[in-house]
Amino acid sequence: MLEINLVLALFAGLILGLSAFSSLLQQASLPGPVLALAFGVLIGPHALGLLRVEDFGVPTGTLLEQAARITLGVGLAGVAMRLPHGYWRANARWIVVIIGVGMALMLVVATGVLWGLLGVPFLLALLLGAIITPTDPVVTTPVVTGSLAEQRIPERVRHNLSAESGINDGLGYLFVMLPVLLLTKPGEAWQELLTKVLLWEVLGAGLFGAVVGYLLGKLFVVVRSRGFMEESSYLGFLVPFGLFVLGAGKLLGTDAVLAVFVAAAVFGQVIPQWEEEQEDKVDDVVNRFFLLPIFVLIGLVLPWSAWAQLGWGPPVVLLAAVLVRRLVTLWALRPLLKGVHDRPETFFLSWFGPIGVSALFYATLAERHTGHHEVFVYTTMAITASVLVHGLSTAPVSAWLARQEPQRKQYEETAA
Repeated sequence: MLEINLVLALFAGLILGLSAFSSLLQQASLPGPVLALAFGVLIGPHALGLLRVEDFGVPTGTLLEQAARITLGVGLAGVAMRLPHGYWRANARWIVVIIGVGMALMLVVATGVLWGLLGVPFLLALLLGAIITPTDPVVTTPVVTGSLAEQRIPERVRHNLSAESGINDGLGYLFVMLPVLLLTKPGEAWQELLTKVLLWEVLGAGLFGAVVGYLLGKLFVVVRSRGFMEESSYLGFLVPFGLFVLGAGKLLGTDAVLAVFVAAAVFGQVIPQWEEEQEDKVDDVVNRFFLLPIFVLIGLVLPWSAWAQLGWGPPVVLLAAVLVRRLVTLWALRPLLKGVHDRPETFFLSWFGPIGVSALFYATLAERHTGHHEVFVYTTMAITASVLVHGLSTAPVSAWLARQEPQRKQYEETAA
């Protein structure tokens, strides 16, 4: 039986510890997701045995899928709202290229690596490739926020990585549902993909999110300008906003994850620009309190016995797929993005394409639809590898990027 006080003490204790030493941990390249994942393993059944996911009294797949969905709802709202006014128009080229072409190319590269080296059937490789294609906004957040990121990473890089990770997370649903339907309804797959999934769930989510975001943004402006609302914190809108759109979007049968990001992006452009200092404080609170617990859950459920049976080959292949799909895509698209990012920035962006919560969400969703448990086994292995590699490399790679400042200034002068 679940001891709620034990859960409160463990989860809150972790967040307290990370808050107390946040600056030191940031400099040591030990971001929250890495430590939360390690903490989950430590208190889980394969180490101290203090907590098991079965103790929550909810089927493991359901618990993970819903926890991941809620985490994405809050995380995506924060990502979208911290983008400055005018961002989407000023950076349309980046968005069109990295989303319109980049996502498809990353899917092709990841699927090719997995099919050729993992030894799984093509449709399973396609499904795994679709799951690891989107850049995760939750794991990306510690990379692009905080004082260290502001000092070392140019604003345009932070904003572009945030925007990409947000929008491709929702669009990833379309990619994942293709192999899911081919596995479960091969005769009707393409028709259902184009009608139900694309037209209603994806495009419907975009339309619903845009309308809700605009209406709530206008409501916010009106009630605040007329004094109907007291001064309130950014956090007071961020969390309920994300959860409201997430729940309402799902009730309408749309891709609610995409709806959240679109709604928050529109809302953020309609309301007055938030003060950067206030945004940073709220981002810090949200990152620690709302986004880290999911990594503790992941640490609790890592399938160690299944991994041991696979040997050393699969983790190497999965990490290669995560890294190569991003490296190949960004450098292949560089001719289209020369006026957007210089070579050091392109390398930084091609390296930081981590996976995490969104991959967990799509993996549990795919397992529920297809019954293929190996999807969960492979995906959690890829998530663990990505969280460790990208998390531990955050400080050194961002420091390297900062040392390229003279080259970037020369690039900007030449472009001007």
